[in-house]
Amino acid sequence: MTDTQLFWEQFAFQSHALVNFVGGGGKTALIHRLMQECSASGTVLCTTTTRIHPPRPGEGLVLISSDNLPLLKIMAERVGRDQTEKPYKLIVTRGFMSPNLLRGVPADFGDGLDRSLFPIMLNEADGAASFSIKLPREGEPVLMNNAEYLVPVLGMDCLNQPIGPTVVFRFRALGKLFSLREGDPLTPETAANLLMHRQGVCKGWQEGMTLIPFINKVDEASQDDVARDLALWILHNRNFPVKRVLFGSVLHGKIDSISVS
Repeated sequence: MTDTQLFWEQFAFQSHALVNFVGGGGKTALIHRLMQECSASGTVLCTTTTRIHPPRPGEGLVLISSDNLPLLKIMAERVGRDQTEKPYKLIVTRGFMSPNLLRGVPADFGDGLDRSLFPIMLNEADGAASFSIKLPREGEPVLMNNAEYLVPVLGMDCLNQPIGPTVVFRFRALGKLFSLREGDPLTPETAANLLMHRQGVCKGWQEGMTLIPFINKVDEASQDDVARDLALWILHNRNFPVKRVLFGSVLHGKIDSISVS
């Protein structure tokens, strides 16, 4: 495994797959890391079905935005077809909804798109306002159609913090789903139950879609045991089929995994 493709090799997505990312705790950073690593194999296509801040300029990073969706598909395919010698990290959205926010594409944007032009297609399917764990609102997440993978993300830094509106995004929805008291510590078991609840961020999962949860912000080796404990709770959840959980730190470029034995 090379240092430059650590995350790409651990996730081991099949070629030309469509991947939806949900949750919090560094979801966007993970997507950009995967884009960087996978761009060695060709132009990577990244979309969003929610809304995003314009990306910071970077080498090989290209943003295409238009409210003309048929034209947007044509432009994306043209880049994928023509940029074979110098692959791009291509982000595709609709136009600006405000000076600092780009509108996402609809869930059916990938329908009819020639995915063979791209080694991978990555879609950010919800927002988390920089929180490390969240509950979705009504209508979230907006998963892109016909995806092969769903990656729910959470950040380790929420663990053992007092449960409340500064720790859980859309905290008020907790009362409808759990018998939890504000101020109680967010244990690994509770965090796993939040992530894998039937009304949580994975609620759009469908049969045939592979789930690969990722625990981010495991920045220190001393956190590894707690991360593995959280991963085991996720693996043994009763709502969704999970065979493998990845954990590590996008910031520090480290990743590991734990699987069902």
